[in-house]
Amino acid sequence: MKNWLAVAAVTLLAGCSAPKYSGNALPEANNIKNITIVEDTKTRTVFLDSMLDWCLNNQVKCKVVADGSEHKPEEVTLDYVSRWSWDFRTFVADAKISAYQDQQRVGNVEFKAPNSGNFSKFGDDMERIKAMMDILFDKKSAAQATQMIADDQL
Repeated sequence: MKNWLAVAAVTLLAGCSAPKYSGNALPEANNIKNITIVEDTKTRTVFLDSMLDWCLNNQVKCKVVADGSEHKPEEVTLDYVSRWSWDFRTFVADAKISAYQDQQRVGNVEFKAPNSGNFSKFGDDMERIKAMMDILFDKKSAAQATQMIADDQL
């Protein structure tokens, strides 16, 4: 009985610390064909590269601007930030993409992969970032993307 209880506790704790997505898609996401991305030079370049690759694969024109530069408030503008962690190899520990239009936040998505004993924190970082864009542009839900991690697809 004690062994079963210990196994159940470990399984429960591992499940609670599994990577997951959350967020809200852009309104009328399917109609957006042009976006501006504000480059975050403190975030690894693979993040911006993944976002640009997603844009190319989804026929969305992306313009990259430097942080602090002028951009048109009526355009959908994305900013992003991520933190990487290390546990035998690096992985995206947490990341956030926010979308703004007319100086209001109109969408956001977050990814969190706690540095725990759960091995699902390791995955294809580029695909996980692209999944964030899928959520933001309403191509899949946060729950679907989280399930893809559980199924070892991300």
